[in-house]
Amino acid sequence: MIIAQITDMHVVLPDDPMAELYQTAERLAEAVLHLSTTLNKPDMVFMTGDLVNCGKIEEYKLLRKLISPLTMPVYLLAGNHDDCANLRSVFPDHDYLPAEGPLCYALNGGSLRLIALDTNIPGKPQGQLGEAQLAWLDAELTACKDRNAVIFMHHPPFKTGLVTMDAMNLIDADAFGDVVARHQNIERILCGHLHRGIQTLYKGTVAQTCPSTSHQINLLLGDNNELETVKEPPELMLHYWTETEGLVTHNDYVKRYPIAWKLDGGVQ
Repeated sequence: MIIAQITDMHVVLPDDPMAELYQTAERLAEAVLHLSTTLNKPDMVFMTGDLVNCGKIEEYKLLRKLISPLTMPVYLLAGNHDDCANLRSVFPDHDYLPAEGPLCYALNGGSLRLIALDTNIPGKPQGQLGEAQLAWLDAELTACKDRNAVIFMHHPPFKTGLVTMDAMNLIDADAFGDVVARHQNIERILCGHLHRGIQTLYKGTVAQTCPSTSHQINLLLGDNNELETVKEPPELMLHYWTETEGLVTHNDYVKRYPIAWKLDGGVQ
């Protein structure tokens, strides 16, 4: 099974200055085409937040149009740039989204339990889960203790060394970490928000962030804490699940590069 993760698309309307700066809609369209035509066609797609940039109804309508060519199931998560009410209203047929409260949900993907969390704080760049959602997560992980679980969320719970971005991460990371540490069945924690591919060991599992289909954050660590964006290639992740090897993650650029050499006749 292959799970594609794309994140931080920041879709804007054509008259928004960000449209000229980042071409967010065009880059998402390229990512959708890539996922539709790649030999590594995913079984499902998780979009881990900052789906649009301003949370406007018209942005979500454009997002819906852009992702409509995808034929596999698509699951949406909220990020700090999203408006949960507007997201619900434009995607009423995505009935895995709760009708009220946090946009958190859980579903089965093969032998995996896939758990999506809502870290959105309206009007704030930071993320927060809150006691009720943490209790729901704890109960969900307990209920699926006999199968591996993957957690999807927008804000990562760990510090990265990108100091400015670390100040905008998950506020209740310690409480979340306490829940994670109680469960041995968490295969991976998959996040967005940071516009870079980053991974770390976390509370007995692995947590990682996915690059953006729009633009990346410049890699400036520690004292080099300016916040800059760079036009590195649009990128996504393919999470390849097998019962024997577990979840193996591959970074995938949203571009077809020419084959430089190919072995003919098989390996001797």
